[in-house]
Amino acid sequence: MSRRVLSIVSAIALASTLVAAPVFAEPASPPAPPINWQPCAERPEVECGAVEVPVDWSKPHGETIQMAVARRKATSPEQRIGSLIYLEGGPGVSGVSTVLNAVPFSPEITSKFDVVSFDARGAARSAGVRCDLELLDDMPEFVPDGTPEQFESVRGYVKQLGDSCRQHSGALLDNLDTASVANDVDALRAGLAEERISLFGFSYGTLTGQMYAERFPNRVRALLLDSVVDHSLSTEEFVTTGAASAEDSFNEFVKWCAETQSCALHDEDVPALFDTLYERARRGELNRPGSNEKMTPTALSEIMTRGAYAPVWPAMATELKRLRDGGAADVAARDRADLLDEQEAIPDETALFCADWNTRIDSAQRFQELWDAQEDAAPQLRYSMLWKFVPLCANWPAETKNPQHEPRLTGAAPVLIMNALHDPTSGYNWATNVDRQVDSAELLTYDGWGHGVYDRNECTVRAADRYLVDLTMPKPDTHCPAVPPEQQGGAPMSPMAVGR
Repeated sequence: MSRRVLSIVSAIALASTLVAAPVFAEPASPPAPPINWQPCAERPEVECGAVEVPVDWSKPHGETIQMAVARRKATSPEQRIGSLIYLEGGPGVSGVSTVLNAVPFSPEITSKFDVVSFDARGAARSAGVRCDLELLDDMPEFVPDGTPEQFESVRGYVKQLGDSCRQHSGALLDNLDTASVANDVDALRAGLAEERISLFGFSYGTLTGQMYAERFPNRVRALLLDSVVDHSLSTEEFVTTGAASAEDSFNEFVKWCAETQSCALHDEDVPALFDTLYERARRGELNRPGSNEKMTPTALSEIMTRGAYAPVWPAMATELKRLRDGGAADVAARDRADLLDEQEAIPDETALFCADWNTRIDSAQRFQELWDAQEDAAPQLRYSMLWKFVPLCANWPAETKNPQHEPRLTGAAPVLIMNALHDPTSGYNWATNVDRQVDSAELLTYDGWGHGVYDRNECTVRAADRYLVDLTMPKPDTHCPAVPPEQQGGAPMSPMAVGR
């Protein structure tokens, strides 16, 4: 049987051993031929191009790849401030597609900035990493049973998958870290002929923003980090804080349902229902609504976390009710997109994530201990979507070139961090950690729910826009009010998903 391959990108899974960050001298500007902008085939009013970058930045004259880029020019050229580079999440979500479809900014921003983005190395149009599709189709669930045999089976699977990625993708697999992406961003800056750039990082893109400011502090005009990633966490801290954030969002959903008559499970014991469904899934007795396909316990937990991204709490309640009753799955398509299970998320992130997070695990006992710590942090959900990256990166064959460390940002530009108080993935404790780690940072808190803060309401848009346009920071300890979940029309921006 012939082997199939799938384009995949990298992940956000974190570390077992903290490594001190190296000290970087700001590199010289790379050669910068002008970008050959042309109307994009999909949308002619948007410009598309490419920037040639080395596969390995330590070998600048070696093999290269073409990094796909896209730009929407400022609609008021006479008021133009410069270029705003949008750093997409994922990792591996296409920034080019974001610019093609609709940039997630206010008219004030799009009138005064050229909004530019790109597909990160190894993703989408920028030499997407390719791995064996049959192996991806057979990916296990990675729930430990405490035995050495299972642990070795997991390690064997991961190495086989990683080796297939190397076979199809070559040296690129060893150079997918966000430090390399930061160098690519500076090549883009040079190609734009900008002395300094403004950066908006969303979700996993906030790590790229931190890496850029660490390496090129004098080339940053503004840096806004929306739903920030804390790259300083150990493996256990990553697992437990991720689980606690997901659990917090589930608890908020339960509270909302109890207080909201329109909730499909109003006046019901939602935690007890979830426990019942979880046990049915563990026994192999829970079908997806309207099908004979079995739902795993981790897929059930993941539905709750993904539904909290926007959040789409009404859809979450309806989905739980249909799982209980075995009814047809007729949740609105838009809402179901926010309830994707792990089969939609895993293949797209592994290689990228493992380049940034050292999560090596040396024994079945440690594997079990990490799972148990996760369950302790989330006694209801028992599982975080972030967990999958720990076993996937535990025996990944490529080097972790950018292991976790505290950001060392020394530039003059202030850093604005925006985070929801109840974020199911980039937890609020991640934001407070990064705020503490970066002397020039200020944290704005959105007192609501979901992943992605910028366009939640007038307060968040106004604070972000004033910073990006005027470099005016919000006052210390600024809070923006929450928008009721039933009034949310969907995720404001593409979710991190450690997934999407």
